[in-house]
Parts: sequence; C-alpha cells; structure tokens
Amino acid sequence: MIKHIVLFKFIEGKKESETKILMENLMKLPEQIDLIRSYEVGANIIEGPNNYDVSLIATFDNLEDLKAYGKKEAHIAFFKYLNTVVNEVKVLDYEI
Repeated sequence: MIKHIVLFKFIEGKKESETKILMENLMKLPEQIDLIRSYEVGANIIEGPNNYDVSLIATFDNLEDLKAYGKKEAHIAFFKYLNTVVNEVKVLDYEI
C-alpha cells in the first residue's frame, strides 16, 4: 500500500473564502476515482507561521495506482482549481 500525504497553503486572502470549497472539492475525488482505498481531509486548527491550511491523506494499493490517480480527469480538473487558491503544496508518498 502507498500512503499519499498532501499539505496545502492558501494564497494570502483566500483562506477564509476557500477552505470549505477546497475541502468539498477534495472530498468529491473518491467518488470519481476508484483507485483510492482510503481518504481523509482536514483543516488546520492551530495557526502558526509553519502550519499549512488543509491536508489530504489517501492510500492506494500500489505505486502504479497512485501515478494513475494523478492522470485521472477528475484530479486534473481539481488541480486547475487548486492553482487559483493555493500557493504552496507539499507532498509525501511512502510505502506502508
């Protein structure tokens, strides 16, 4: 299994208006992409200069499924939206 962790930091001034929308858009992906085995989305609850705003934790059966996930139309469409509201993204993928 592969664990896929993504952290998002909003563009200045977008956090208040976009947190709920970003999370709703993230939560639609498992309905659209059957490669996802588990999926968790959360918003940061402690403010700090090094803290990110939203996280995604997903699992996939294998590395091939994770790579295929990134090429799915639903993921590509989400990424286009993401680029309008987020200025930093950090990703960590590892085998479990």
